[in-house]
Amino acid sequence: MKFIQRLSFYLGGVSIGLIFLVFFLTGKRTQCTWFPESRVLADIGKKSIRLSPELRENLVQKDIDTLSIQLILKYGDVNFSKSDTDASPCKFYHISGREELSNTTLWVKNCERYATVEKIIYNDND
Repeated sequence: MKFIQRLSFYLGGVSIGLIFLVFFLTGKRTQCTWFPESRVLADIGKKSIRLSPELRENLVQKDIDTLSIQLILKYGDVNFSKSDTDASPCKFYHISGREELSNTTLWVKNCERYATVEKIIYNDND
């Protein structure tokens, strides 16, 4: 078999595979979480979020709402050096906000079925 024939068979198989991927896997919400930070945030995002009673009182006093908390839990930065990942049965994570929420930090208790936001820390750099 000549090189041109082998190349044509190879390109034909690749094109059939690409067509299969485009038609059958389009629209699915699949994502790959490769890094530990994105794995933690994805795991917390799948669970129901609870707020501690102290946090509910704190939300009334400060200018932060539950939408801001959800944005931090989705797009925040996990600080593993301040987190307690060996705790049992629930792990504690230190998650900092990005951009306009950069002065806000959450302590999150990540259990098997739910995640609880235990505390909010405001870093006033004014």
